[in-house]
Amino acid sequence: MLEFEPPKFRSHRLIRGGHLQTIFSVRVDGSIRLQTQQLFVPLPDGDSIALHEDCPQDWQPGGRTMLLLHGLAGCHGSPYMLRLASRFLDAGVRVYRMDLRGCGAGAASASQLSHAGRSDDLLSVLGFIAQQTQSGPIQLIGVSLGGNQVLRAIGRVAVGLDPRPSWFDRVQRVAVVAPPIDLMRCSDNMQRLLLRPYNRYFIRLLMNRVPNKVRQREDYRLAAAKPRPRTLRELDDRFTAPLSGFAGAEDYYHQSSACHVTGEIEVDTLVLASADDPMVPIGCFVDDRDIWSPSTHLLISPGGGHVGFIARDGEPWMDTVLGEWFK
Repeated sequence: MLEFEPPKFRSHRLIRGGHLQTIFSVRVDGSIRLQTQQLFVPLPDGDSIALHEDCPQDWQPGGRTMLLLHGLAGCHGSPYMLRLASRFLDAGVRVYRMDLRGCGAGAASASQLSHAGRSDDLLSVLGFIAQQTQSGPIQLIGVSLGGNQVLRAIGRVAVGLDPRPSWFDRVQRVAVVAPPIDLMRCSDNMQRLLLRPYNRYFIRLLMNRVPNKVRQREDYRLAAAKPRPRTLRELDDRFTAPLSGFAGAEDYYHQSSACHVTGEIEVDTLVLASADDPMVPIGCFVDDRDIWSPSTHLLISPGGGHVGFIARDGEPWMDTVLGEWFK
């Protein structure tokens, strides 16, 4: 694996443990102001993806471009998406924030649900960005569910499951944070009674933001006529999987998990995870080191929760790590 030694994580004195770190990860920095252009990328099935572009005034073809992907409950306006966009924009990088299918500004145009396996959406977006930027390195950061999409996309291209696009060699460096690379294992973990509050939070959020075009589908109406799911696995088995063409939750988890292709990734990749993440078990990353290719650096912090990493000074340590990785 690649060598990479960022500063060590030291947890905030008052925000200790995986649950507190996870809860405090959603705090908003109201000082961030971006001058963003909204774009839409058409997809082969008729849906479209919303992109949010911020470009430095002095950016020229050949300069760096960064694409950011959010997690399950996020969008282009999630706190970490805004922080990272601002950080890399200040460094002279042209930044795109991608709303996953059916999320954020793309909800109105979506007739399909977002899910962990939609790496083909990401490849379509990357092709659009490659055409817009003409030349220069393209870099990727995927957080949580978006991280699984990133690893699945570059892994599937590496093993030949998806065609290698002409622009693919421009993808020079990648980072993912807390990606649920083994969806079955993550689902098993979320079944625990201790994590039922997380299940209720995500289920309420996901059910409330189902795109209107999906709500109009007959298969959605039949599924929604039953009592609301109690766990994310029930939600995936009744909604996510069948509405997306899978036989059920287990089929969806198997086909969409990035762990099946991570061993062949050729792009320099950072995988950042926390040992006390309540949602993504650390065993997904460390139990079998053979799932990682030589081009991957696995960085496991003893603390940080799920995409929290709030350090002693109150700042998000993961932002520092990502800044160092993409120098």
